[in-house]
Amino acid sequence: MNTLNVAQLTFADFNRMENQWSDCLKGSEANPLFSSWIWQKSWWDIWQPRLDLELFLLGIYENGKLLGIAPCYTYNVKRASLITVKRCEFIGNYSHNDDSVRSEYLNFILPHGRYKEILPLIIRYIHTHHLDELVLTDVDANSNTAKYIEKNYSGCDKTEEQGICIRTDKQFSSYLSSLGKNTRLKLFNRRKLLKSPEVITLKEPKEIMGFFENLNTMHQSRWGKVCFSQHSESFHKKISEYYLKEDSLELLVLLEDNIPLAVCYDIKVENTKYNIQLGFYSFANNKVSIGTLILGYSIEKAHESPLIEYYDLLAGKGKNSFYKKHFRGETRVFSTFVIPLTYKVKYLLKVKIFLRKLKNSIIPRQITS
Repeated sequence: MNTLNVAQLTFADFNRMENQWSDCLKGSEANPLFSSWIWQKSWWDIWQPRLDLELFLLGIYENGKLLGIAPCYTYNVKRASLITVKRCEFIGNYSHNDDSVRSEYLNFILPHGRYKEILPLIIRYIHTHHLDELVLTDVDANSNTAKYIEKNYSGCDKTEEQGICIRTDKQFSSYLSSLGKNTRLKLFNRRKLLKSPEVITLKEPKEIMGFFENLNTMHQSRWGKVCFSQHSESFHKKISEYYLKEDSLELLVLLEDNIPLAVCYDIKVENTKYNIQLGFYSFANNKVSIGTLILGYSIEKAHESPLIEYYDLLAGKGKNSFYKKHFRGETRVFSTFVIPLTYKVKYLLKVKIFLRKLKNSIIPRQITS
């Protein structure tokens, strides 16, 4: 008879379980980039001391063999400025504020076909440790985890954000023809308005630092703040160095007269190329969107690779609008669930939802009055 049990793992376990982690990940629906050991461990090493987090890494065992992983942590947070709540959430995001980088497609790392069986064990274990709420951030809305939470925790608070994922398993010319006229112009045709464009791919470890310096400078000029803070930059440098060794990092630089105009930071894992970040300067010709142009170069490279089937733009809006919807990709929905585990948090959640509904009912009246 098979016996399942949940056990809490230590930081020492976390340090030495890269191979076991990878084995569990391969047999699960969890994302191979954002739920990878290197991504999660690098995140933890930087943000644990910064935010005073407590590791709550769970191993799920069957007859003594590691079967799955719940990569979580806990911390205390003030709710309504008065009540201290102990929160549990996924390693990779910090929902209390925007100090952390964002990790999408987060999930429990469990075997395919066994989520319904194992998820109740994990949540029951969390209940026994006197935690007040469980926050599951940026979960794929089509995942078994999201479906389980939707069905069994109707009283939770759910928010959603959309992302776009482009199929790249056909000719790039076919993809271009599927776009609207204006999008095709911005993504591809207006390359000809540049005098002497050159796109280079950085390949040397020593070039990574300069790439992130350019990215931050470009972001500062456009948004008035750097793209990556010092600790976020440290995280991405570590991730970049790792995936460069795996031949899975792609750092593109769009040059004109040897001057950087735009940069594109992508990571390729399995059959998907993930667009982690863009950076670009404003261009003198307002017909040219340099950021969209370099994105077009990167999408074209993804179409040219026989190993890449998707180019994932992930979640997040542009400066003025959700520009990603114009790229004719598949919509991906990221759900964040706040699940109350104690009566005090259930009450706070009811108040929060009531105030949100009240605010939404008042604002339209103000607009029309």
